[in-house]
Amino acid sequence: MSASKIPPTIERIIALANEPMVLLDKAFTIIYANASFQSAFGLPEFTPPKNWNFLEITDPSFDVVSLKLLLSDVLQKKETVTDYEIRSNSNNHKITFNIEAIDTESETFLLLAFNNYKETEQLQSFLQSVLDSTNYGIASYEAIYNNNGIISDFRITYTNPEVPRNFGLNPSDVIGKTCREVYPGIFENGIFEKMVKCMQTGLRDGYEIAVSHNNKTMWLSATIEKAGNAVAVTSKNITSEKIAALEIEAINALLLNKNKELEQQLLHEFSESFYSYGSGDVFFNSLLLEIAQKTKMDYVLLGEVQLNELGDEIIKSISVIAFGKVADNFKYQIKDGPCDEVIKGNYACHPRDSQKLFPESKTLSDLDVEGYIAYPLVGSSGKIIGLIAVLHQSEILDISYIESLLKIAAKRGEMEFERLQNEKLLEMKNKELERQNIELASFAYISSHDLQEPLRKIQLFTSRILFKEKENFSDSSLAYFQSITNAANRMQNLIESLLNYSSMDASDIYFVPTDLNAAIDDIKNNMTDILEKKNARVEVGKLPMLSVIPIQFQQLLTNLISNGIKYSKADVSPILKINAELVSSEEFTGKRYWKLDVADNGIGFPQEYEQQIFELFKRLHGKSDYEGTGIGLAICKKIVQKHDGFIRAHGIPGVGSVFSVYLPAE
Repeated sequence: MSASKIPPTIERIIALANEPMVLLDKAFTIIYANASFQSAFGLPEFTPPKNWNFLEITDPSFDVVSLKLLLSDVLQKKETVTDYEIRSNSNNHKITFNIEAIDTESETFLLLAFNNYKETEQLQSFLQSVLDSTNYGIASYEAIYNNNGIISDFRITYTNPEVPRNFGLNPSDVIGKTCREVYPGIFENGIFEKMVKCMQTGLRDGYEIAVSHNNKTMWLSATIEKAGNAVAVTSKNITSEKIAALEIEAINALLLNKNKELEQQLLHEFSESFYSYGSGDVFFNSLLLEIAQKTKMDYVLLGEVQLNELGDEIIKSISVIAFGKVADNFKYQIKDGPCDEVIKGNYACHPRDSQKLFPESKTLSDLDVEGYIAYPLVGSSGKIIGLIAVLHQSEILDISYIESLLKIAAKRGEMEFERLQNEKLLEMKNKELERQNIELASFAYISSHDLQEPLRKIQLFTSRILFKEKENFSDSSLAYFQSITNAANRMQNLIESLLNYSSMDASDIYFVPTDLNAAIDDIKNNMTDILEKKNARVEVGKLPMLSVIPIQFQQLLTNLISNGIKYSKADVSPILKINAELVSSEEFTGKRYWKLDVADNGIGFPQEYEQQIFELFKRLHGKSDYEGTGIGLAICKKIVQKHDGFIRAHGIPGVGSVFSVYLPAE
């Protein structure tokens, strides 16, 4: 066929195309080809008719039979084929092209549009050289499935030299083999599982691992990506970097130890000085003077965070050292200055250009400060309570030394702050206690006078009414009057008990060496009537001589004996046994105590109520069953506490009770 039979439009398209293009007839004879095609295939200038067959001018190593079948199929089916690729059997070169059947009035042609395979070959060659020379290992592993459809291994389909080189191998030694044959270690170190997971999820993964080879440790870092039915692994031998990092880590650890040694040395030096610093303002001035002397800084400042009248946070200096001397304290704004970051709990270090960094800070400007280093002071609650800082009119050079010094000073400053705050709190508590004592004294006065006066009138008029009108009252009225009398008497006892309880704090404290045996004898003489009435017996062992408050301790013993008699069993005579012994145990943290036991054979009590019976107004029994106000044991507890001791109780229902008083032996 002559070129004149080619449609002009197709001829122009072929001629103007940059990529190689050729038009074939049914016999695959070249009808028309552009210059790019001739150059790509090394043909002389083409002028039809030459009767060149396309299948004859291709690389003889290409699979011509497959290509011929493809071209015939396209002619028959009148279809389009895109990105068809044929490879050379000798050098792995390939040609990629598109095929399209073009119908005209007289004939059907084949239009072939090629990638510029010469450039492709050059690109492949360049890419291969890059892959061969790169320090990164690049390999492709095709998944191998068992009969259950589970990945059991991977086959190495491609690798550049870097991957096998790490293990003393060449690409030819590993391509086509399985990982189990070449790299069995991946089934033990978790890499195989990562490759499988990447195949299943399609998600990129990576790892860093140490591998032993020829008695040497090698570090590899890699990423895994899915590519069809394979994973592409890009790896890098990072052994040298890892060794360098470990060396740097060791150096940093050494420096850290050196810094700790420096801090310990500074702490030791400081500790020797702390004892002579005094307290309060004297302490802070002494601390900052020593810092100024050691650092040669122009200013050393310790300040407290406060709120001004507008509610803004400011720093109020507690101690200021200027050029080696104690200076006047002052207040300054936190905003726009370096201490803004310090009161947020951060360490601040600006050894130079402080005024440039904080141009709005009036304090830095007024003091003409160039360098600034500060540590926050943290209270026991975790709140920032202040800061300690050094300020210098030139650049600060010995930063590490100053940091260590301030860090130690900050901790010691926090302790002094806490101590001062505790002193203030204690002073406030003492004032509050004084106020409460005044109120208590006022209450005691009201109880002893104002409350008892109307109560005495109730008792007086009740007795007069009964004396004069008793014969005119019915039995029920007499019962009511008796209830009034009983209630008034209980109120009288309650008021007197409250006065006794409140007087425990108000009374003067005079400790006097006292023979407890003699004290018990006095109490028994005073209680003769009730002892005889209840047929009670008090058995006393050998008791020690103790330094006590006589009146209070006599009341303590009286209350315990009275308690044992009051809560006796109806058909059993009360027996009280009083003994003492010197005790010590781990519970007492090495101290020795005199233990004074008062045991009875009364009704006892459930042990779970031990704490309750010592509380004010707490009663385990109704007032109709046993007389009392519920204050007696509370008074006992308070008296023992006044003697720096404590009291315990042990009860067994129906058997009795033992009240144990513990008093320090020294």
